[in-house]
Amino acid sequence: MMDNEATIPSSLASTEAENVDTETGNSDKSLSHINRSSNFPETTSNQLQSNNPFRSSTSTVSVPSSESVPISQLRTRIANAELVNYPFKTLNRILDDLKWTIPVQEKYNFSMLNSKPIDYSEELSKVVNSSVIHFETLILNNDLEYCKSVEKVEYSNSQQVLYIMRGILSDKKHGTYHFRLAALETDSNPFVTKLIDKHQYHVIPKSSISAHDLQILLENTIDVDKIIDDAFFKSLNSPNGQILRVTLFKAEFTQEDLVPLTDEEIIRERYLEGIKRHPNLSPETIPNQLHCIKTLIKVLRGPVTLKPEDTIKTINLKNTVMDAQIDVNLLFEKLSFTLNGDEAVPPDLNNLPDLKESYIRKILELIFFAKNVMVPNNEFQTLYSFSDNMSQVFHTIVEYDKNVSVRHFSSNYSNRFPYFINLSASAYFSDELIIKCFELTVQSDSINQLYYVDSLKQIRSFRNNNGGYSVNNKLDIYFRQRNLIGYSDFLESMKILGLAVESNETETIDDDVIIAMYRSQFKNDPKNYQYYNNHLKRIAGIKNSEKLDDFIQKELLPIDLALEELSIEEITEDDVVITAYEFKLDELLQSNGFNGNANEVIFLNKALLSVAVHRRSYILLEYLETKLPDYVKIPTMNEMTTRKAFETLDIDVQASESEIISNFQNKFLKGNVDIRLLRYALKLIAESKKSEILLSFLRTGKIDTSLLPAQNWPAGLDNIGNTCYLNSLLQYYFCIKPLRELILTFNENNFSANDYPETRKIGGRKVENMELQRSNQFVYQLRRLFQEMIYSNKRCVQPSKELAYLSFLPLSQPVNFKNQKKTDYSGRTTIEENKQVQLAETKDNQSVGTESVHGELDGVLYQQSENGLSTDKDVTMTDGDDEINTEVKDIIDMDREVETGMEIETDVDESNKNYSMAVESPSSSRSMIEDEVETPDTSSSEDDVVGSSPKILPISSDQIESTIEVGRQQDVTECIENVTYQIETALPPQLIDKDGEQHDLIKQLFCGKTKQTITPLDKPDEPPRVSLERFFSLIINVSDHPKSIYDALDYYFNEDVVKLDEGLVKKSITISELPQILQFHVQRVLFDREKLMAYKSIEPIPFSDKIYLDRYLDTDDEEILYKRNQVFEWKREISKLQQYKFDLLKIDPETSVSLIDSLKITEKYLENKIISDDSLSIELSTIQTINDEIRKLTSNLEDIDNRLNELNHLISIQFQDYKSIAYNIFAVFIHRGEASYGHYWVYIKDPHNNNIFRKYNDEIVTEVPASEIFNFLETNTATPYYIVYIKEELESSYIEPLKREIKE
Repeated sequence: MMDNEATIPSSLASTEAENVDTETGNSDKSLSHINRSSNFPETTSNQLQSNNPFRSSTSTVSVPSSESVPISQLRTRIANAELVNYPFKTLNRILDDLKWTIPVQEKYNFSMLNSKPIDYSEELSKVVNSSVIHFETLILNNDLEYCKSVEKVEYSNSQQVLYIMRGILSDKKHGTYHFRLAALETDSNPFVTKLIDKHQYHVIPKSSISAHDLQILLENTIDVDKIIDDAFFKSLNSPNGQILRVTLFKAEFTQEDLVPLTDEEIIRERYLEGIKRHPNLSPETIPNQLHCIKTLIKVLRGPVTLKPEDTIKTINLKNTVMDAQIDVNLLFEKLSFTLNGDEAVPPDLNNLPDLKESYIRKILELIFFAKNVMVPNNEFQTLYSFSDNMSQVFHTIVEYDKNVSVRHFSSNYSNRFPYFINLSASAYFSDELIIKCFELTVQSDSINQLYYVDSLKQIRSFRNNNGGYSVNNKLDIYFRQRNLIGYSDFLESMKILGLAVESNETETIDDDVIIAMYRSQFKNDPKNYQYYNNHLKRIAGIKNSEKLDDFIQKELLPIDLALEELSIEEITEDDVVITAYEFKLDELLQSNGFNGNANEVIFLNKALLSVAVHRRSYILLEYLETKLPDYVKIPTMNEMTTRKAFETLDIDVQASESEIISNFQNKFLKGNVDIRLLRYALKLIAESKKSEILLSFLRTGKIDTSLLPAQNWPAGLDNIGNTCYLNSLLQYYFCIKPLRELILTFNENNFSANDYPETRKIGGRKVENMELQRSNQFVYQLRRLFQEMIYSNKRCVQPSKELAYLSFLPLSQPVNFKNQKKTDYSGRTTIEENKQVQLAETKDNQSVGTESVHGELDGVLYQQSENGLSTDKDVTMTDGDDEINTEVKDIIDMDREVETGMEIETDVDESNKNYSMAVESPSSSRSMIEDEVETPDTSSSEDDVVGSSPKILPISSDQIESTIEVGRQQDVTECIENVTYQIETALPPQLIDKDGEQHDLIKQLFCGKTKQTITPLDKPDEPPRVSLERFFSLIINVSDHPKSIYDALDYYFNEDVVKLDEGLVKKSITISELPQILQFHVQRVLFDREKLMAYKSIEPIPFSDKIYLDRYLDTDDEEILYKRNQVFEWKREISKLQQYKFDLLKIDPETSVSLIDSLKITEKYLENKIISDDSLSIELSTIQTINDEIRKLTSNLEDIDNRLNELNHLISIQFQDYKSIAYNIFAVFIHRGEASYGHYWVYIKDPHNNNIFRKYNDEIVTEVPASEIFNFLETNTATPYYIVYIKEELESSYIEPLKREIKE
């Protein structure tokens, strides 16, 4: 090997340093600009050694180094973090790619050297397996100064060394090609060993190499057209920062170029012509082919071996016999000689490195060619030899397995298998090296990790199947220690989920389809839920799908499956759910050897979680957080801090507890944040604030009222036995100020018999005189409740069972009061058995009236204390002017009496003396007789004279209990009718309608009128028939599937053509009279004709906080009438379009697919199966026809959707300018449950307190966000039952939810 040393002048180095970091690797300078005279000393010492790569070869030339530019700025700089992202290859892979470049490029036209192995592994293996004759990589073994196989060039000024390895690539079919490997390394540390385990080469772009290094790496400027392939690699683990350039060249000579050297006739003629110019030549010594080749090699050798300090030797064409040996024109046409008179001047190759490389290739090619010339005694065959095992390369770029690589190179069968190619591995690699190749390949190309895992699995299988490897080899151990998932595993997981797809179809499978198939699989086989879940997780990880990951994190079992697993129903109470879960868990643990990770146990736990989140049950979630925290935990909790918790709930750290709960509930209902994360955030906040209110709320979902002050907050109502809807109704009526004031001031004795006409009707029904007493008592009970709601210092009060009894008892049934009083036609009450009650009012302890009692006491004495309303058991009873003390049982405290079953009695003397009952003077306490409860700072009316105070009469406990039981099964509308009817009955009418219907405050508040007009179309001369009808509420039928409250009204108030007995008529319904408070009754109970049972629909009906009724009023305005008719026509069109869409998408019960899907399946079947079967005769036109029909139907669906969107938009804006008659939201009654049971509560807006909404849920009254009321999610089971609006101009004066007057 000849070791040369070269330098780069400081001026050039400076220029290159400026360009080192530019995008382009090209430089305007080249090594041809080196000034030989200025850089080399006058004397040199050259030590020539053998070119044999197996022997060391050194050559030292003393060259001054330039220090004008830092060395680090000259060299290529690529950070390891960047380098690892470039394709990884081993040296073995690079050399194999080089060997097979020509046939692969010829067939597939791409560069293997510059590509990732996985991109060409299939193609290369096909070429290798189909090739009869393989390429040989041949390197000359001879040590020739003018044709070095391995050359070392040192650059002292940059402390670098370049190793050049040259060879020939040849086969009998394709001809001869040249390859060159140039390895550039730093040579600054002589103590660094060059032996490494295995170079970790990475394909790098040419632009990443510095201009300085690019020139040293023999950048071509004149032979670009001869380059077939060219690639650059950088070793990641080389201690000397090796850069490797691999270049493949075309042959230097064409067949035509070689004809003058090989054609015997041409040689003979040329020689004979030369004899004429050179008579000394003998015609008997005509040269052969080898002589001509040797002559040309001699010509080429001179310029190659010329030293920089030597004078260029020319060839005198007159004095040489060369022209008799070769064609002289070749010198000028192919070898860049110039003619100077008679002198042929060779090029100065020391200034032309590209041309020098070309000369060397030409010499090598001539030697190889001559060696294969079939002539006797071919001296080239004995003088020259080539090796085909790349030994010179492996011993120049030294790796620890160089000998093994040399031994197997020419016989390496690894290229037959794509999986070896993918990992840049060879079959003879050790397990450790193959694993290293796998890891480095994945590191550089992680996106294809699945395929690399498959390749590693196939290599392991290949080795295990071909013997010589133990079961516990290092590859097997490596797989056992790691969860390596390959693409084949991905396909298997897809197949398990029911998606048998081809490898080229996986990217087209939508995540929604995967989720749907996953749900279907475990629904059909719930016991193997965890099995399917594991495969879904595998798919999610492989696809790196955010959607699948998000689904898995938040995944809940379908509620029907969860309920089935727990053997419970939707309405099962939470505590019963926990009991059912624990019972089944115990069974499963015993059957699974108490393995808590058994699939059946995991599925049960998931079922409980699903029910908890579906119900949003605080009790169940609290249970899970305590018992099964890992199931409630989601990854995002790991990042949650207290500060982030406040951010999650969108609240300030100084927010009050009520604000925190309000924001929590707002987020809770929106559903855009996982409830588990929300609860975790609230828990962090509660702990940071040490708030018992927040912690209690987390446990129960309710605010512990004992922790809150009662003032400035509405009172709740205790549930005394499934009275949640009655409580909601009572809260609703309490908030209506005119109605509340009417109840609070009602006194039956203020009215005379003339105030109650015998002919009056309520709801079309004649009022019986006997109903008056019941109604009065109901109002008194209601008044008592309202007073307690105002004056009580408690967070909640308890309605009396008498009030519930009177609310629930059907109107047709009489009420039997104890100590029954007779009611005359005047409406006044007398006592049986001549019991005379005289009401007395005291003033300054002086009785102004007496009450005579014969037998049992009918009245009750009340006392208004400083703390509010209470019953006074210690009363003063007088006999004339004498006072006696007695204890009177309070029959207003009905709950205690009903529970004990005690009769109301007094401790009076049996002598039937007359007693006078009097109240104490205001100086001690303020009292009232019977139920005449006076509020603080309020005196009795002057009209309350003797005999004018109202009384509350007791009802037997048996009646109450039986009726409340009936009430639990009663329809809500019946209760509403009972309540309003009794209030109306107690009120004298303001006026009587022609039909006898009574007008009063109830009618004024809630009653409106509709107008129905029927116009005969067949008899135009006949006048329209008009009928008016009162309504207390407008009906919204869920069965009509209205899209909004306006949509529901449009269904009802419309125009339609119907056929009656008299012929076709046009029917229209409008509103002729509006109520002050507009109630919408949502009819959600439907009937299932197949199951023969009622069920509740939870279909959402969106409504807004304000509605306008201009469009529905009875009017003669032509514009409004025209717009109504337009909406009517649009809706008819919508109905037709929806029916057409339904028909297109309808699932065939026999095939379980729609029409379009059937066509798609048929088309795919014909394409994939039948067409390839020659035995079947299917016309291509058939498939085309099916395809056309699919496109046509799909286009029709798109047109339908577009038109539906357009029509719905037109309807939504049709009346947007009609906003004169405005109603604001007031209250929303909610029902959660089924048709025959459930729970009720009511939301009421407070217009005097920033329009906040409160939730009145029995004893709990909480502020809630508006989003909770306007929650129209299809999964929301808390559905509106009554939706109430109030006229906008009356809202502030009529609605007063907060009415509390608490005395400390």
